Amino acid sequence: MILQNEFNVKNLIQSSLISPITQSRFKSMQETGMEAELFFMKTYQKIDIFSTGHLEDARLYGDGYDFQITTSDNTYVVEVKGIRQKQGKIRLTEKEYLKAEAYKNDYILAVILNLCDIPKVKIIENPIKNLSFKEKIIKSKLTKEYHLETDILIWLAKSADKFSKF
Repeated sequence: MILQNEFNVKNLIQSSLISPITQSRFKSMQETGMEAELFFMKTYQKIDIFSTGHLEDARLYGDGYDFQITTSDNTYVVEVKGIRQKQGKIRLTEKEYLKAEAYKNDYILAVILNLCDIPKVKIIENPIKNLSFKEKIIKSKLTKEYHLETDILIWLAKSADKFSKF
């Protein structure tokens, strides 16, 4: 695998004993996405449109794109999608879709294909115009949470003798 050999990325999924968490579809999608993003970060300057660009990581902001790349001519926002095989489908979240609509030609979809072997980057400018997406409404199940009834500091003050301080 090119990611392991050339970029020193350790195998994210161990094949010997597969635990339930490893089999999680969400976990698998997250790992594929992380591998694709890492590959993109290491190779983006080989892509003509970004060859003079400076990459800024925006993944933690949740703004509908992964990276901002500023070149001498323009500033682009880039959403990276990974596919393990040579072909496959991708999906955009509502936020990604809305950002792609707003930024138009400055919104770039970077699809990293064939992550399992030799990855290939496909760049799609203005994906809303150039690709055909179908809206799907996904109903999330209700989530049960347990909230502490009092402020944590009040509880710690009452229980000071039971717990050591750092």
